Amino acid sequence: MTSTVKTWTVANRRELWDWARFHAAPVTITEETWDHITYQAEAICGARRYLCSYREQMPPCVALKRRANTFTVALFHEPAGAYCYHVREVIPETAGEGDDPAHLAALVAAANIQRERRAVCGATAENLVVLTTERTYPGDCAEQMEAR
Repeated sequence: MTSTVKTWTVANRRELWDWARFHAAPVTITEETWDHITYQAEAICGARRYLCSYREQMPPCVALKRRANTFTVALFHEPAGAYCYHVREVIPETAGEGDDPAHLAALVAAANIQRERRAVCGATAENLVVLTTERTYPGDCAEQMEAR
């Protein structure tokens, strides 16, 4: 018996949450970029999978701030005599004045890698070493953000 997938997109996040609650399905983020976030819920009934998604487009001022705070973080660890490298693009949520967004990006990247890869290669936030943390879009800076 082969499983089939039925997919659709809803108009707003409220509809997605209502659908997910009705089907007792968790809502997860399946894609995140500086200008949008895609949420998805999955339910399985018999041999059929149901996927319901919603793409939230960011308002321009929020999108520009997220773009300016998008970092590419490269990390590595040595699981068994060889190096294992991981690269993630992250958009850290800044907690307030004085927080270093690059440091927050490295913490978020390490946590994501641990969640995604620990069972595969043993990556943990404790054994990952940051190689580089760079702004993905280096042309964006605070002065430009204020001028927009």
